[in-house]
Amino acid sequence: MKPMHSIHQATVSTLTLPPHHSTNGYLIGGDGEAVLIDPIFQKGNPLDACLQANRIRSIQYAAVTHPHPDHHGGIDRLLAQHGGHLLCHRGTAEPAVFHLADGTRIKALAGGEAIKAGPYTLQALHTPGHSPAHLSFYIAQEGILFSGDTILGCGTAIISPPEGDMADYLTTLRNLAAMDIRTICPAHGPVITEGVQERIEWYIAHRLMREARVLEALREGLSTPSGITRRIYDEADFRMHGHDLQPRAERTVLAHLEKLEKEGVVVRQANTDSLHFHIL
Repeated sequence: MKPMHSIHQATVSTLTLPPHHSTNGYLIGGDGEAVLIDPIFQKGNPLDACLQANRIRSIQYAAVTHPHPDHHGGIDRLLAQHGGHLLCHRGTAEPAVFHLADGTRIKALAGGEAIKAGPYTLQALHTPGHSPAHLSFYIAQEGILFSGDTILGCGTAIISPPEGDMADYLTTLRNLAAMDIRTICPAHGPVITEGVQERIEWYIAHRLMREARVLEALREGLSTPSGITRRIYDEADFRMHGHDLQPRAERTVLAHLEKLEKEGVVVRQANTDSLHFHIL
């Protein structure tokens, strides 16, 4: 990540999905206090070193884009050591969701709120799709988006029902495409500083391409998520996302099928041992 005034990245090894093996946390602030986004904390790890290097004594907020474990590991120790509130979507604003003690201070967000972070103002954006309670954070004056798992530095995000929703995800991407975004700071992979608008548009086009290929497979007589996945994912996809991609890809194919079902394009076959879908 190129240096940005009062914004620092701490990349921590995590159990996440290929092609990624780490989570990017971000520290925003200075003068002894900061806001953190997707913090993974352990004594001596890169985030701890980042806090010490920037002489951060207290934390205003530890913001979590969504409640998957690779975005908030050790947050209990972080808050105990540095204070502050957990910042999360109101749909997950319970201590137990993050394995925190009762009484943990939580600020719940719906989207649209402004949070002061050092010299910047973070705008909370509700960006569902990967998770229904997914938040991204936007610095309008710099055009910086902290995208969580909505847009990644490499590859694409899994959309896995029932938590993941493809219709919501496409709406989120189209909303982001209409914004002035010049830098994307993702939770996984490198920061995106070039071709930012093109990357967002590619994400939309990629999902629509997958949907078109799902429909093509259905017209060829395939009906199950597993069969459709084997038909539309190729060797390049497995090289990018790992040899164990199949079950994860099936979840995303199911998300496409459920979107098409809601739109009245396909119908789910009832009373079978496995899921089958047919074009109307």
